[in-house]
Amino acid sequence: MKIDIQEYQEKWPSDFLYHKENITDALSGFKVFIEHIGSTSVPGLGAKPIIDILVGIEDDTLLNQIVSPMQSAGFTYFKKLEPGWPERRLFVFLEPISDRIIPNIIDLNDDDSFREHFINKSNIHIVVKDTYDWKRHLAFRDFIRSHPDIRDEYYKLKKELSNREFKDTLEYNSYKNDFIKYVEKKAIARFDENTVKK
Repeated sequence: MKIDIQEYQEKWPSDFLYHKENITDALSGFKVFIEHIGSTSVPGLGAKPIIDILVGIEDDTLLNQIVSPMQSAGFTYFKKLEPGWPERRLFVFLEPISDRIIPNIIDLNDDDSFREHFINKSNIHIVVKDTYDWKRHLAFRDFIRSHPDIRDEYYKLKKELSNREFKDTLEYNSYKNDFIKYVEKKAIARFDENTVKK
């Protein structure tokens, strides 16, 4: 498969606000913190047209409690990736391109055939607020936003990778991993420094 990397779209922030409102309604019984993350949150950075959203909850005992309300609101629970990242619950917002019914779960033994029938419009990563996973996502976003040279280098890498064939998005992500970890290390150091100053 090829990865569709698009030029930055001015509508991405409003797309985020649309999903944020739906998530807020779905999780109205919980105290949540919702942030736009990933490449679509960085002005000027091209990206896959999928809005990445980080949702912070108060503690890990709530991770399983939020599953049913999110499913009821039309988000698909991506349980398939949970063994590799048990501190996160991942949901996606799928838009049908066939007459198939949107699944409420992609389970451990499910294959990727759902991609033939749906377009993924957003990834919702739910983690405990102020944990390392929460911090690293925000730190990376803020660092890229404030360093246009790094943003442009990242975009160049993604454009180069978009010319290749990949088995799936996980393989594509693995090719970006060294760059992301390098930037993330700097970003977290800056994030911690700014937190101490406040």
